[in-house]
Amino acid sequence: MLNAFGDADADAAVRAERALLGELHGGCSVPVGAYATRSAGVLTLSGQVTSLDGRRRVTGTVMGTDPAVAGAGLAGLLRARGANAILDEIREPAAR
Repeated sequence: MLNAFGDADADAAVRAERALLGELHGGCSVPVGAYATRSAGVLTLSGQVTSLDGRRRVTGTVMGTDPAVAGAGLAGLLRARGANAILDEIREPAAR
């Protein structure tokens, strides 16, 4: 019944954003940003990981049709560009 009221493009965009955050273990205290849109069945997912002081930022964008694949793909791209170093610094004090 609710399918008649849903927005498939918005649903796909939200699932892609959540997939990225899940892959990077992002949460309220981790500066990971995600923004997705879907048009004509194609997702565009952009994201970034920023250091707490804002001096370092890793960004990327991927396109695809599957939200989970887009999220995982962008997470891999951000990691390849240095996101893990930023995330490790943020999480290190919490591990102590």
